[in-house]
Amino acid sequence: MLRATAVTLTLSETDLEEALAGFATGSVQDLRVELAEGALLLRLRVPVEAVRMAVPVELRFTVIAAAGNLVKLGVSWTNMGLVPGFLKEMALQKAFEALPGEYQDGVYRLDLSEVLEHVPVSFRLKGVRIDPLAVTVELSDVMAFPIDTSGLALETPGALVPVPSREEQPIPEHQGFYQSLREQVRRYASSKAPQWAQPLIPWLLAVPDFFVMLVRLARDERVPPGAKVIAGATVAYFLSPIDLIPDPIPLIGEIDDLGLALLAVEQMAKLVPREVLQEAWPGEGDVLELVQAGLGLISRVIPNRVLTSLQKVLKR
Repeated sequence: MLRATAVTLTLSETDLEEALAGFATGSVQDLRVELAEGALLLRLRVPVEAVRMAVPVELRFTVIAAAGNLVKLGVSWTNMGLVPGFLKEMALQKAFEALPGEYQDGVYRLDLSEVLEHVPVSFRLKGVRIDPLAVTVELSDVMAFPIDTSGLALETPGALVPVPSREEQPIPEHQGFYQSLREQVRRYASSKAPQWAQPLIPWLLAVPDFFVMLVRLARDERVPPGAKVIAGATVAYFLSPIDLIPDPIPLIGEIDDLGLALLAVEQMAKLVPREVLQEAWPGEGDVLELVQAGLGLISRVIPNRVLTSLQKVLKR
């Protein structure tokens, strides 16, 4: 985990051109960035089907405000003074369609969390400054987690993933925690999950079911004492307000819960009959096959030092 109270990013004209070209691949032509005092000039050609031509667009951006994750930029034309307004608007909408953010009424709103959706990071934006040499972005309260997103990219459609239970599971003394956990994961999965986390969503949705499974095993008379200790330690970790991976980054806080649950079930499988484990699983599918698939994914994503720390929780 990387923490920093303040970080300053300096982006040159080349940096900005490469970043914008990455978003606008195939949608615009001849993209160029020029920096001036207090302004960014963007030149590009936008294919407009209605007129069957690539319309040259030259725009001037100035910073209006920068706070939280959002940058607001004022937008004005620097060319096409004699071109009809409808054609300019068509070219403008087409240009912004290819770029991140949202344009409306002369204001371009850029959410940096969307730009960085492939990176597990949280921050607060302090300010943005433009001068002839660079665009300077000042961040505070930066927290980044070194997840290997290339490992997530290895997931293929149809890979073995858990199917979470569709009904609430009754666990009297822990019902409030269970419902809160279930709702939290559902909320992030449905509306806030960043792009990098998408392959993990089916697994994170099943975290509450693994919690239920471990509570059931901790109570089951057929489970030997050593396995009950593993289940109890994992349940206690779930209930603890302290995580190995802090929560400010969406869904990161649930990843260590998932990793610990998978490791716990793997260890318990050496001590508990398979049919007892399967009976305790409230989801669908063979739970031990799911655990092995989940551990394969987690081991490609979470740094080894975090996995080692999770294993130590089970040995205490």
